[in-house]
Amino acid sequence: MDWTTAPEAFIERCILAIGGRTALHGARAVLMHLRRTYVNPPETVELEILRAFGGRMRLTERRPGGDAQVCIINGFAGCLLHQGQTKPLPAAQLEAVKRRVRLYPRNFLAHAEEYDFAAPVPDHDAFGDPIWRLDVNAEEVSYGFDAAHFQCRFLEDRQTNEMITYSDYAATDGILTARRETCSRAGQPLYEDVVLYLAFNVPFDDADFLVP
Repeated sequence: MDWTTAPEAFIERCILAIGGRTALHGARAVLMHLRRTYVNPPETVELEILRAFGGRMRLTERRPGGDAQVCIINGFAGCLLHQGQTKPLPAAQLEAVKRRVRLYPRNFLAHAEEYDFAAPVPDHDAFGDPIWRLDVNAEEVSYGFDAAHFQCRFLEDRQTNEMITYSDYAATDGILTARRETCSRAGQPLYEDVVLYLAFNVPFDDADFLVP
């Protein structure tokens, strides 16, 4: 099968480029510590993200001099914990967080067969470097994959008008993950994420994802 014209074969090539299907499906949980730097107004926050198989996520956000806020998502339910108070996560925010996680390149490639995607087409990125562009029509997004290494370089989200670029790939447990992400909307920079720590299959308690 010719990967340049067959979408399924192209996806397999991209999966292989970041570790292979066995390694990706073997990652049942991931813990990440991020430093997020906002542009306007300038602010830096620390994020701890714990994700586990079954659509579970626990995101802890810490701002300088402020209390931590925790966002918990468990399937179709979610809540916010702040200053000892628990509030249901608004539906729009729940969907926004789930969409962001669902479209993460490693996640997307690990479950590519669930998506309706068109055949890849040759293109160039903003710097003129050759890429393969893959449109995922059902999700209203396009991905750009490096033509030489088949790693994801950017995501264009037509629903939010955001562009997210991925760089500084490094391997952990045989899985290549971008350690730097930058996000812009309508050409204006929003924030940059830098991964400070990453580990797969960390131990966790099911209670970490309990939604009251």
